[in-house]
Amino acid sequence: MSEEKGVRQLERELKAARSRQRAEHENKVTKTRDFSVGGVDPNTKKKEKPDSADIPNAILLPKKKKPRKENIPF
Repeated sequence: MSEEKGVRQLERELKAARSRQRAEHENKVTKTRDFSVGGVDPNTKKKEKPDSADIPNAILLPKKKKPRKENIPF
C-alpha cells in the first residue's frame, strides 16, 4: 500500500497527521483546582534594606535617588 503512494503524498499525510496531533495537544482543556486568591500574602511585611552602618566591614555604594521630574530629553 505504501509502495503505491508517492513521496509527496506520504509527506502530505505526515504533515497532516502532525498538524492534527499538535492541534489536539494545544486545544486540550485542563481543569485547574487552584482556587486560592491571587496577589500578595496579607501577612507579608516590608523589609528595609540594611545601611552600610548595619553591615560590618562592608563598603556599599550610595543609594540611588529617585528623579523628581520625568525623563524629558529637551
